[in-house]
Amino acid sequence: MMKKRTLLISLLASAGLFASGAANAQLNLKQFGIGGGDSSADAGAAASPGGLSQLLQTYVGANQQVLSGQSTLASAMGLSGAAGQAQQAAGLLSSGGTPSVSQLTQVGSTQQSLSQTLTQAFASRAGGASGASQTPVNKQAFTDGLSSLAKGVTQYSSMQSGLGSIGQMNPSSLLQAGMNPQTMQSASYIAQSAPGQLQSLMSTLSSAVQFASSQGISVPSIARSALGGQ
Repeated sequence: MMKKRTLLISLLASAGLFASGAANAQLNLKQFGIGGGDSSADAGAAASPGGLSQLLQTYVGANQQVLSGQSTLASAMGLSGAAGQAQQAAGLLSSGGTPSVSQLTQVGSTQQSLSQTLTQAFASRAGGASGASQTPVNKQAFTDGLSSLAKGVTQYSSMQSGLGSIGQMNPSSLLQAGMNPQTMQSASYIAQSAPGQLQSLMSTLSSAVQFASSQGISVPSIARSALGGQ
């Protein structure tokens, strides 16, 4: 009983596990040909339409991976409604074009809601809550969901550090270089939102790993790696 109580408290507190380490997380845009200089002029000159487009592609790919993981985890827990929400959100990113700020906002909101739903479900099950309609956890599906979520978190993490260069970009210069205004707006959204999204996803992944460990569910190595070996 004490073990279950300790695990429950740990799961409920997981939202703060990475506050100190991830609160300042930012995206490293140098790998996309963005930034690299100390002045606004340097940052604007280094940015390119191709660089921002690559950033968007990486961000979209990370979110598709995360949503796939959240959907699979929800299904494994018997949360069909939440699984459907994740699939619908993923559909907003599958058009192949540049997603709008509105679409990215909707995806981010759904992703956050799913994280809360999953964390609450983990805590409820770990605390021994049960019900007539509650189905057993599908352990293999849960492991698959952990792997997918961890891959998405890893992709988010690969974009960390040094996000300030987006705010220093010269919009006029980028437009003259052929930049799509929607791409610029979406990139600005990513700059503002991605650090907080990463922190939330790290917390969700931590909760999922703790729950899996308590239930005898196999935890893929990529999940522990994404959490820094925890």
